[in-house]
Order: sequence, then structure tokens, then C-alpha cells
Amino acid sequence: MKNTLFLILMLTLTLASSHATQLYKWVDENGQTQFSQFPPSVTSHSKQVKIEAPQSKQSTASKEKLVNMRQKLSENIVDRGEKKEQEKEDAKKAERLKIACQAARTRSRMLQENGRIYKELGNGERKWYDVEERAGLIKGAKQDVSEFCSK
Repeated sequence: MKNTLFLILMLTLTLASSHATQLYKWVDENGQTQFSQFPPSVTSHSKQVKIEAPQSKQSTASKEKLVNMRQKLSENIVDRGEKKEQEKEDAKKAERLKIACQAARTRSRMLQENGRIYKELGNGERKWYDVEERAGLIKGAKQDVSEFCSK
């Protein structure tokens, strides 16, 4: 595929340069007729020659093929960009899940290891949880572990 694309690119550049080249004709000091793509020195009299090259029979098909290849190339570039962005987002999501998993495991372990658990209220007082409330907190922490650590 790369070789084909390179060949088409080279042919396109060659054809484009042959149509875009200007040709100059002049007679030098020795009376010799000269042809060149570069204009002669300012002192000599030159005439610009226009060359009409016949169009290839396959030029329209080649142009269509080139347009299609350019379109596919553009689509591939966009797809690769979107894929890289998606990979970055997936990596960020995985990192967030890893952090949430670690926090959930730590919370679950702390709830199970500590006998008495309390919560600080806004006024500085502590609210102590009874056995049933503690069991509910442990159950919620285990659910968080299974949710965040299984993905």
C-alpha cells in the first residue's frame, strides 16, 4: 500500500511539474538556439514557449483514484486521532478506578478491624455507630470494593 501510494504521489508530482514548467527559447551570442526552463540573462532576447501536452486517457480515472486515496488518508488520520484520544480517556478512567478501588479496600479493612466506629458531626461531637449500623457500613464498603475493583 505504501509503495503504491508513493508511486502515485511521484507520478502526480511529475505530471504536475511538467504542466507547470515554463520553457524559454533564445539565441545565444554564438547564434545557437537554446531551450531552458530558466529565463536567460537579462541581456539576451528570449521568447516564452508554451508546450501543450496531451492528456492521458486515464487521467480522469487517476484523478478520481487520487481523490479517493486522499479521502481515505484523511479519514485514517482522523480515526487515529480519535483512537489516541479514546486510549487517553481509557487510561485516565483506569487510573481513577484504581484509586477508587484502593480507597474502598482501605475503608472496608478499617471498618472490619475497628470495633467501635464514629462519625464527626459539624458541631464537633461524635456519633457512635451501633452493631447494625456498623454491619451496614461494612456491607456498603464491600459493595464498593466489588464495584471498583472488578473492572
